[in-house]
Amino acid sequence: MNLTISIPDGVKCLLKPGQTVDSDSDFLENKTTSEITVNISKKLGIASNKIFNYLKKFVGDPIKKGEIIAEKKGLINNITVESNSTGFIKEISHYDGNVIISSSGQQSYKIKAFFKGEVVDLDKNQLKIRVEQMQEFNLKFVTDNFGGQTFYLKDVTKPIFAQQTSNKIMVIESIAAYLKTKAEALGIKGFVTLKTPPQDSNLAKAQIKNTEDFKKVLHLNFPYCLIDKQYSKIYFYR
Repeated sequence: MNLTISIPDGVKCLLKPGQTVDSDSDFLENKTTSEITVNISKKLGIASNKIFNYLKKFVGDPIKKGEIIAEKKGLINNITVESNSTGFIKEISHYDGNVIISSSGQQSYKIKAFFKGEVVDLDKNQLKIRVEQMQEFNLKFVTDNFGGQTFYLKDVTKPIFAQQTSNKIMVIESIAAYLKTKAEALGIKGFVTLKTPPQDSNLAKAQIKNTEDFKKVLHLNFPYCLIDKQYSKIYFYR
């Protein structure tokens, strides 16, 4: 049985087919981007609406650090404007004489996997993980793509401890403010509820659409869950 995971645009998946994945596995790499504005008209001493007569690069063109963006030829010498970064020309404005360069930053950050299983297939936008058993349900509300090991709190009168909750997703019918605060302090990383999830929490949240589904979730008691924001689905699996 395969579990399908959406891969956002603009990021690189670090997983490979055949790889066994857990919460320690690097899943995605995202490089930072920045936009650099170069005032061509000011640097060349020309009118803003004349910059196209002097440009060497145009919208969509790649550019390397040190390459010439624009050049003004004179009788004695030439004035050139060079790029201080590598990227591509995103925008040219003849109103203010600016060229905007979109540059991929040198910094990047990695996102750990929030699921568990074996990679069976990978393409640009989807990753398929083999799991033993799986059941999907519709969501009424969801804030993020998230998931992990589940912690089911079926009786809110029972005490909870860090070893039960740390780095897990709490599955609970509804959660009072005091219990939310305690769960966050004990290391819960997200909430899955039947009733409206806590709006004052910065943690990831999802709300299961109907009561019968929630009852089935509690009965299945699967040890892991995965939430897909794009399709408003939650998958419980083992």
